[in-house]
Amino acid sequence: MPIINSSLDAANKRLTHNWSMAAPPARIWWGLTDPEALPRWLGKLTSGKFVAGSAITIQHADGYFCSSRIQECEPERVLGMTWEFPDEPLSQVRIVLTPAGGPTHLALQHEGLGNQAADYLPGWHTHLLYLESLLLGQPRSMADFWSTYDGLTDS
Repeated sequence: MPIINSSLDAANKRLTHNWSMAAPPARIWWGLTDPEALPRWLGKLTSGKFVAGSAITIQHADGYFCSSRIQECEPERVLGMTWEFPDEPLSQVRIVLTPAGGPTHLALQHEGLGNQAADYLPGWHTHLLYLESLLLGQPRSMADFWSTYDGLTDS
């Protein structure tokens, strides 16, 4: 499995995922920020651009939107942003890409999650599975997202 490790720090309301992606940083950056790629693993970009200081909105399901402000944006290296759904506290996501001599190391940290940190751990795992499949040219069906998530929570 491509995941190196993941952890949940419930006391600090933070999670991390470390992943080895069999793709160069440029390809992963495309997956993280391109409006055509995003719906295949995360959601549809409905407004904004991935530029530091910009506000973006991503539609994750019908009528369910996440609003973010891009805090850091160093193409092929770092993407940091706020993360806010209407029914959740404001939190922060930071993704760092590091070339590792073949695969690329992707480190994702999501903090400030409140009581939802435990639910987000398998959620991000599922999203990263979908991102990796997209990058490898074998995209998964978003119709199977929740059954994949449920499979991770059952194990």
